[in-house]
Amino acid sequence: MTIMQHFRPEEQPIIKSALQYAEKVEEMYAPVLTPFLDPREQYIFSVVAAQQQVKLSLFGGDEMSERKRAIVSPDYFEPEIADYEMELIEVNYPDKFVALTHRNLLGSIMQTGIKREQLGDIRVEDRIQFVVTKQMAIYLQRELTKIKGAAVKLEIKSFDDMIQTTEHFQSRDTTLASLRLDAVVQALTKKSRAVAQKMIDAEHVKVNHTIITKTSFTVEARDLLSIKGYGRARVAFIGDRTKKDKIRVTLETLFN
Repeated sequence: MTIMQHFRPEEQPIIKSALQYAEKVEEMYAPVLTPFLDPREQYIFSVVAAQQQVKLSLFGGDEMSERKRAIVSPDYFEPEIADYEMELIEVNYPDKFVALTHRNLLGSIMQTGIKREQLGDIRVEDRIQFVVTKQMAIYLQRELTKIKGAAVKLEIKSFDDMIQTTEHFQSRDTTLASLRLDAVVQALTKKSRAVAQKMIDAEHVKVNHTIITKTSFTVEARDLLSIKGYGRARVAFIGDRTKKDKIRVTLETLFN
């Protein structure tokens, strides 16, 4: 059985990418740096790294970071923060006259033409910060000068000054008849299966930042879900089956 058979068909490009990084390490006997990875991609890279017997190190700004860059390396390499080649940016703007949200900032950054894989976490509290590759930090300081019509200035900060998120996922254990997306959405929202199916059909559900419209899509461990009108959730753990043939799962929610 190949490693491809352990994952979904649509995840094969991620697996191939992880294998290519591992091969580079073996050829060069030197570390290589990835773009930002979401939690599911981090998990896939960790499985591949273990199989290929290379080291995987992750960093996204702090321990609570969701999106992280990975360094795939030989065992001898001990990475430092600078090796991840990324910057923490704080957005200075006239907060007395305009209110900026996560969506406002993400949309404005994407409109500059950078790819999502070049962008890490966005933190919105009394201040607004985001993490980005070092190369794109310089580009955005020049190109991103307005958000919602308000003038903004981007300032590079130390990761020691990163906003500590106040978001806390609520965890609960449950059982599911299957790992179909509609069954998971039903469990998360506590609505009927029909309502869950309508949410998916209406493109209100994302898995790992991608809109999924197939109700029979199989959810896996460490998948990150976003449900419009509710918020974010993740599948923390998938266990064994009960005597009644239900699947034990741990779900974590960060709902509005």
